[in-house]
Amino acid sequence: MRSPLADSRIAASAVVVVAALVGLALLGRWEKSRWVQAQVSGQERIVSLVGPLDQRNLIGFRVLPQFDCLVYRRGRELLALELCVDRRGKLIEAIDRRGGARRYYDLESDPGAATVGVDRSEVDRLLRRMGAE
Repeated sequence: MRSPLADSRIAASAVVVVAALVGLALLGRWEKSRWVQAQVSGQERIVSLVGPLDQRNLIGFRVLPQFDCLVYRRGRELLALELCVDRRGKLIEAIDRRGGARRYYDLESDPGAATVGVDRSEVDRLLRRMGAE
């Protein structure tokens, strides 16, 4: 038979463990939210750098099962900027390859968090024009 002191220690330990788990869950949600916002901000920046989807710097594409991409040149850099959208027109991935560095802003692991959108019918029209479909 356990003493009341032992029972209170077990209960206190259980409270500490539960509090730690709740704290870790909240920290995880906060970190995910911060990560998603960083990805979205980067995507918005690249969309701004690209400008209109239909332009003379549009030089290529990628067609993948999960999304389709448009690739843009900047100066001598042929594959400088890339926008990848899903079937809804939500930006899933944006890449900035200017200056030798590669900066990826990618929501492929959580496409439901994608908030930046482009005109999907325009993307389809451009892909057809370049012979992708």
